[in-house]
Amino acid sequence: MRRRKEVTSIVRIPMPLLNGTDYFQVAAAMQALRLSSCMHKSSLLAIETLIMIGPFLSNSGRFLDAWTLFGTTIRLAQAIGLHRHPKYLDPAPPTQSECAIRQTLWWWMLHMDEQYSMTLGRPLGISGIGDCPPPHELTTDPRMLRFGEFINHFTILARQILSSDQLSNAKIDGFTDQLSALLDTMPEMLQFDETWLDKEKDLPEWPLSIMAAGT
Repeated sequence: MRRRKEVTSIVRIPMPLLNGTDYFQVAAAMQALRLSSCMHKSSLLAIETLIMIGPFLSNSGRFLDAWTLFGTTIRLAQAIGLHRHPKYLDPAPPTQSECAIRQTLWWWMLHMDEQYSMTLGRPLGISGIGDCPPPHELTTDPRMLRFGEFINHFTILARQILSSDQLSNAKIDGFTDQLSALLDTMPEMLQFDETWLDKEKDLPEWPLSIMAAGT
């Protein structure tokens, strides 16, 4: 009896513009995904891998390839219920750590979906946020907690703007007011300072890098 050949193919990405090392890294990652049959049965590890390949392609000048690959990532993430609240899944994730990973991945995808849409002028790939709550920040620093809340609220508001088919003057004014109010909630250390436009003045170090190094 002939055995049915398992389909292990995945999106092929042409990468002629990448140098040898970059090409090898992406090709190795894609080959590992193919061998794991991630298109047949997705996993958190496969989603994490695809999410990391996306920015790598974008930063290598392959933005359209990253956008195409992200569409596949969305479907695989939805296939394992990444858009759902972990407590509603059956079976539920076995550990709190896995719940946190699922939430972090999904909200990162919501943010990236918004970035692709704004950059390319194309519709959002994710039609609905789902009921997966934002991840809990793994810090007690009030500035980082405030920044995390800002990012989550901005992601939701940006998606509302991008999904609006007809933007009337009234809607534009309303969204502008909401964005201005949201900007005021950003930590002061990250808000734009007009003195940064002075070419003779040295720009300050990125504060989040310092905070990350000290953790």
